[in-house]
Amino acid sequence: MRRWPLVGGALAGAAGWAVYNGQAPKPQAFGRTFIGTPGDGKLMALTYDDGPNTAWTPTLLELLAKHDVKATFFSIGHYAREEPALLREVAAAGHAVGNHTYSHVAMPFHTDEAVRRELRLATEAIEDAGVEMARAQGRRLMRPPWGRRRPGTLRVLREEGYVPIVWSVTLWDWTKHVTTEKIMRKAERQIRGGDVILLHDGCNVAMGWDRSHSVQATELILTQWKDQHGYEFVTIPEMIERTGFVAP
Repeated sequence: MRRWPLVGGALAGAAGWAVYNGQAPKPQAFGRTFIGTPGDGKLMALTYDDGPNTAWTPTLLELLAKHDVKATFFSIGHYAREEPALLREVAAAGHAVGNHTYSHVAMPFHTDEAVRRELRLATEAIEDAGVEMARAQGRRLMRPPWGRRRPGTLRVLREEGYVPIVWSVTLWDWTKHVTTEKIMRKAERQIRGGDVILLHDGCNVAMGWDRSHSVQATELILTQWKDQHGYEFVTIPEMIERTGFVAP
């Protein structure tokens, strides 16, 4: 009779381990992903998911240009279809553009065939916009929506010629009732150098989403860590090259 609590506890522990390793950004148990070199070095990378967004991506591009910083944008494929000219502006400004699936699916809950289709449709939409996708070590960049992954997900990414990019600093700028002050409190607690920072210029829910707080936080992050503390902000391909990461 006493075995059942033990078995239940073991199953719950295994489930918790799987969820943690399949969604938390830093774990590598399911396969290697690029998260920067958190806590080590003066390089940092700003990354933006879920664009392009007509409401705030142009303002963000102006801000990054003012600070002479290049970032990495992970584009949702159907937004690339809707706003190809805006995505071209992102690329023309020297920023790296990567794949964020066509419709922002949670990839671990889909078949390999469905994942391949999402990747292909997103890449086609980006390239049809006239944008060359960023590459590192010969592979295109891809960020799984919500960072969700399983061993099979990462296997498909490798087979399709992508480097999986996650992050080391989560600023929760997509949450309800977010403010610039809340984002910056999280930044100050987490940023230690060598970080890949997750922010959003768009939203998977709809075009035109308010990302004013993300843009304002970007200004403050660059002012504090670049201008005051001398950190260098680079694209993901440059960070991979300069840190010696070897894609699996």
